[in-house]
Amino acid sequence: MPHKEEEFSEFTPDLYPPFPEDVPTVELQTITLSKLLEGDSAEQNRVYEACVGRGFFYLALNGCAKGETILRGADQIALTGERVFKLPLEEKMQYKMVKTLFGYKFAGSTVTDKSGTPDTAEFFNVGKNDMIVPDDRMTRPWPSAILDAKPLFDAYINSAHSVGMTILAIIADKLGVDVSEFTKRHRIEEPSGDHVRITRGPPRETEEMPEIQTPSHTDFGTITILMNWLGGLQVWSESSRKAELGALEPDVPGQWLWVKPKNGCAIINLGDAAVRFTNGVVCSGRHRVIPSPGAQGRWPRYSIVYFVRPEDQCLMKSLEGKGIPEGRDDDESLTATEWIYRKSVALGNRFDN
Repeated sequence: MPHKEEEFSEFTPDLYPPFPEDVPTVELQTITLSKLLEGDSAEQNRVYEACVGRGFFYLALNGCAKGETILRGADQIALTGERVFKLPLEEKMQYKMVKTLFGYKFAGSTVTDKSGTPDTAEFFNVGKNDMIVPDDRMTRPWPSAILDAKPLFDAYINSAHSVGMTILAIIADKLGVDVSEFTKRHRIEEPSGDHVRITRGPPRETEEMPEIQTPSHTDFGTITILMNWLGGLQVWSESSRKAELGALEPDVPGQWLWVKPKNGCAIINLGDAAVRFTNGVVCSGRHRVIPSPGAQGRWPRYSIVYFVRPEDQCLMKSLEGKGIPEGRDDDESLTATEWIYRKSVALGNRFDN
């Protein structure tokens, strides 16, 4: 366990114990980003197979500029987050989420089950659109630690967003959809719910498992890019095409399986918007976060997530293509802003406290 003195960081990946070998883990494909960027057709096929299967895969980041930016940037953003989380609660609450996806979420502000058990993690959502524009065009205040690292966030966001669009371009090609149908719904310069989430999960208080840090859910964006150093992420063993509002529990039988962190890799998963746009062809995998297993559970768990989400004014209609089945849903008239807000509230987020 790290020292608690101010000069020592609690985010110290070089000191973390190894992930235990005696817990049930999921087998995921490992895709190489550099091969995707080079147009490797076999690697693109593997991406598509993962997207229509479980909706999760590892993405190896070494060997290309975008990947290296994410690898190096995630460490620096985690250290920035540590500075923010060390602020007094009263100061952090000045940036709390109020009817928005951006800002500070305190531990206990989300329920983890139908009985109302509170979550144990805190996180800070750093909005994409404020980090990629000059200071005078930002729409909300940010802690000084975030502002000091704004160039870091800018570079990270541009690289992560580009990776998400690379994955969507592959899906479009396989489904016979013009890639512009995805790109015009996810333009980086347009207002959207995209953000970098810095999460801190506390060390496990007891040996019993679990203490829920993030409850069972499917993501409600399009593509999620996760960087983590300790275990904690679990996926449901059986995939489902249902992206249901308010479903805190899995809707098909199965068990929770650990996702082992993999050095040099991001963990990619698809969200409900991707399911919506493809009318159920791809899968939004159900997952949750609990304290790390074994000796890793004695350490605070940091993670960095980038969410690629549809533009605020995008209508949540399924696309048309030879590989997309016909059919309509009641939510097709909703804008992304309305759709995401409904899903976030249904997940248990309390935006008004």
